[in-house]
Amino acid sequence: MGFLVVGAYLVVRQVLIRRELEEAAKVLGERVRTGEATSEDYFELGVILLRKKLYTQATKNLEKAQKGWTGEPEELAQVHNALGYALFNMERLEPAINEYKKAVSLQPGYVTAWNNLGDAYEKQKKYGDALSAYKEVLTYAPDNKVANARSEYCRTRLQRTA
Repeated sequence: MGFLVVGAYLVVRQVLIRRELEEAAKVLGERVRTGEATSEDYFELGVILLRKKLYTQATKNLEKAQKGWTGEPEELAQVHNALGYALFNMERLEPAINEYKKAVSLQPGYVTAWNNLGDAYEKQKKYGDALSAYKEVLTYAPDNKVANARSEYCRTRLQRTA
């Protein structure tokens, strides 16, 4: 009976999250269509589209957010990271790496962007570059489990190829 209750809770929760995303996308989409969207609106819509795994549409909105960005430069790092994530998921690794690099140049302590940069380098089998990115994560967040595990993996790969 307990499993049934937990299962039902999880299903209802997912439905509510999905509905909330759809409603937010609808409101933001309307602002875009009427020409009233701000760069922040494009960013929010891009993030929603990322969560829905609609990477091509997310990329278009995130690029518009970049072009018209009026917020703080440190916040622009989030736009670069999100765009990098969309490009990474579209297997466009070099442009993704460029976006991650822009993100960490604007906000050097941006742990998520450093981790993402490491992932992109790993996907290219550039284990030395990946290890450098993960080491950077660990300077800001020494207990970061992802960076600890991935840096160990990269060290092993580098030792095997040496």
